[in-house]
Amino acid sequence: MSQPQEVRYRFTVLGPPGFTSGGTRLDLGSPQQQAVLMLLLANAGSFVRTGELIDGLWGERAPATGEAVIRTYISRLRRLLSLQGLGSAIISQSGGYQLDPDSFEVDATEFARLIENARQAHTVETAAKLLERALGLWTGTALAGVPGEAAEHERSRLERLKLTATQELLRLRLELGDHAEVMAEVPVLIERNRLEEPLYEIYLLALHRGGRRAEALELYRVIHDLFDEELGVRPGPKLRALHEKVLRAEDEQVPVLRESGSLFVGRERERAEFRRLLARDPAKGVEVLFYTGAPGIGKSTLLRKFADDAAAMDRPVRLVDVFEDLDDPAAFLRRLPADATVVITGRSGPDATLLVDPAWAGRIRLRKLEALSETESAALLEARDVDPSLQKSIVDFAAGNPFALSLAAEVSRAPREDSERYVVDTVYTHLAGNPPTEAHRWALYVCAQASHTTEDLLRSVLPGGRSSELFDWLRGHPCVEAATDGLVLDGVLREVLDRHLRWRDPAGRARMRGRIARVTTGR
Repeated sequence: MSQPQEVRYRFTVLGPPGFTSGGTRLDLGSPQQQAVLMLLLANAGSFVRTGELIDGLWGERAPATGEAVIRTYISRLRRLLSLQGLGSAIISQSGGYQLDPDSFEVDATEFARLIENARQAHTVETAAKLLERALGLWTGTALAGVPGEAAEHERSRLERLKLTATQELLRLRLELGDHAEVMAEVPVLIERNRLEEPLYEIYLLALHRGGRRAEALELYRVIHDLFDEELGVRPGPKLRALHEKVLRAEDEQVPVLRESGSLFVGRERERAEFRRLLARDPAKGVEVLFYTGAPGIGKSTLLRKFADDAAAMDRPVRLVDVFEDLDDPAAFLRRLPADATVVITGRSGPDATLLVDPAWAGRIRLRKLEALSETESAALLEARDVDPSLQKSIVDFAAGNPFALSLAAEVSRAPREDSERYVVDTVYTHLAGNPPTEAHRWALYVCAQASHTTEDLLRSVLPGGRSSELFDWLRGHPCVEAATDGLVLDGVLREVLDRHLRWRDPAGRARMRGRIARVTTGR
């Protein structure tokens, strides 16, 4: 016999107030009765005095019979809820009432939860979808038709949250490239919120990224005049910084940016997460972004870009390059201000003892910086004026590693007799590091030739009784990944190691490949 489906009770306040029981919408009574219920909902779990209910409904115009009228409304609400199995939802106490929050759901609570989840999301796409779900809960003006000062105050609070969430979603959609759609939607919001500066920031950025520079400049002039006339102030630092970018015809959304003689490519997702972190409420405490990644992957360059973004948003940030080089990493974290925003890079992640420390639980976001895409790699080469006939071979060789791409690009512009050898040796030195012994160097060569490297494979290919030591060393190498079937070395270092060994010891390379083949095929 199937179990009866649990009845769900839900109050809705993000629009005309409502109450549903098991999917059936019920009448909440007169607007004044709804106002009493909404005040209890806004303070669910807390005791609300009868005097507060009277003030919230009538203010200074309360009738002499106000207390009796409140008791009547409470009685009717109890009768309505009792018929749905919620007879104990409203608790009476001396001089007031309390609504039990565990008896029902509220759309405003779900709205707040979705917004917080969006702010903690790891990708722009996920954050945008969560915000869309949150805003989809709205069916009109909050508490539409509910009278009273308390309802007006709560309506204003909820509508403000909605506007903030809408702005966050619009910014994310800009990061996703929806410039045209955002340009079409923002003016409608501005009509209803004429002095809301963040909306003008979004509109200006959308016009700028959409290539409509003249309109962006005209919009800023209008904003400047409006704020001067209505508020007696000039636009804030964010708007002024955007205006400067438009004047200089800079475009953050173009994949390749020239800044201080260097090139910045891609990383839109990382920058979007960093901006969300900067925009958070500082009262929530320290937040740390911790980036790891292979040598040459662009960690230091990303930090410099983060510094520019923080300056544009006029927000303080602590940036630490190569966490392992700090004298006392744990002491550094302990000394951080209580509201700090911190970005750290390292060859590996933080020590496990730090991750499980209750003081840092949920405050450190570990991220791995991945290689550039083929499109981004090609954009970098094009910006460096690399001969188009050479671009594909360089992209294939570099496998998205920014250091290898930049080096090959510069050498291609001023070729020399040993250009290939120079690029291979330089990338090898930068990425492979300095293996402690020749055996460790050969272990890297093995890892570059095998699809998966195990301790048993090292023992068979490199006799000498050091397979366990070599395997552990490889596992800690920043360019080596641990996979289910063993260790994997991909990317440009794999190609460089093969070319390096082919030039250095072709006979040794052939012997090693033969041993690997015999072990992996069993022949």
